[in-house]
Amino acid sequence: MKNIPELPCAVVEDLLPAYVEGLTSEETRAAVEAHLASCPACAAKRAAMGAEEGPSPEESEETAREVDYLKKVRRRGRRRVMMAVLVTLLVLMVGFAAKVFVIGDPLDPAGVMVTSFRQEDDSVQVSLSSTASGNAFRGWMVDNRDGVVSITARSVLVSPLFRDGTGTVEVPLEGVTEIWLGEAGWGRMIWQEDTEISADAWALYQARTSYVGDASAVGKVLAAVDTWYGPYIEYTISLQTDQEPYGLTIHFDDITAHMSKDSVIRVTDQRMYTLAPTLLALIGNLERVQWTCALSDGTYHTQTVTLEEVDEALPDWIEARNLAHDLISPDNGPDWTVPESIKDYAASPAAVQRLIDLTDYGFYTVTEVDGTYNFYPWP
Repeated sequence: MKNIPELPCAVVEDLLPAYVEGLTSEETRAAVEAHLASCPACAAKRAAMGAEEGPSPEESEETAREVDYLKKVRRRGRRRVMMAVLVTLLVLMVGFAAKVFVIGDPLDPAGVMVTSFRQEDDSVQVSLSSTASGNAFRGWMVDNRDGVVSITARSVLVSPLFRDGTGTVEVPLEGVTEIWLGEAGWGRMIWQEDTEISADAWALYQARTSYVGDASAVGKVLAAVDTWYGPYIEYTISLQTDQEPYGLTIHFDDITAHMSKDSVIRVTDQRMYTLAPTLLALIGNLERVQWTCALSDGTYHTQTVTLEEVDEALPDWIEARNLAHDLISPDNGPDWTVPESIKDYAASPAAVQRLIDLTDYGFYTVTEVDGTYNFYPWP
């Protein structure tokens, strides 16, 4: 039998809590018990700390039952938390599915194109289509408020419930002055003054600015013009605002890399003679449009169009347009009247649309010789 070490009272007092809890080693327990057997003072302290014996079988069984109960409660609590999480996720998924497949969002005019616009005497039929293949529409509505019509719908994701990304609505025209795709004042105007307004015309109208000195605003005008007319050609600009006539100069410095001298002149002049009237119209105090391009021989080609020149030529352009229109389709709409200035074409979306139509037709003067009309391009 191993020798049991004799422990002093101070050490035994320190070991008593661990001894009572049964946390000491076998050797330490034997040493403590040997000391307690021979030391009444330490034995009294041990007695004060509780019975030396461990819990009774009944107490141990009761403790075990309590522990088992607590474990069951904890397991049930975990299951309830997991079920709550799963139910929450299910509710969120159902809500998300309902939002994107059933409820949807208000129609975004930027995501819809007008595929046809058929106007009769007393109504107009508008066919629309989503620009995204994954979108569908439901609940097309036509709302007329004091002559301003809004065409609205809900945009949802394509599903077995709603498969169609197109729509056709009919708008009675009695008393109508404007038709909007989306809420009026927020969406995009598509009809005004018996004129269908294209997306390009609406973008140009939105981009117009009154002051050529605002470089950011002028940049937006040029960006809208590039998007409409295309193709985009790189350039830089400079603004002349220190004295009248206020001017805009467009520098085509990089166009010579892949083109001959004659081609550079032809392409830039053709483009700018076509677009200068639009720029003069959309930039309120602009009086002169100039362009320059670097040529392969190290020189620069420069041309200028002024507001005065354009306004002087405008009656001839309208006359040529009306004559050509009457020759092609004499029963299709009235002739255009000549505005006082090209700037009048920025007064409304319908006016901008007419400017686009005139530009697309081309700027011509016309003469008649022996009953034959001859059209000559400007300038």
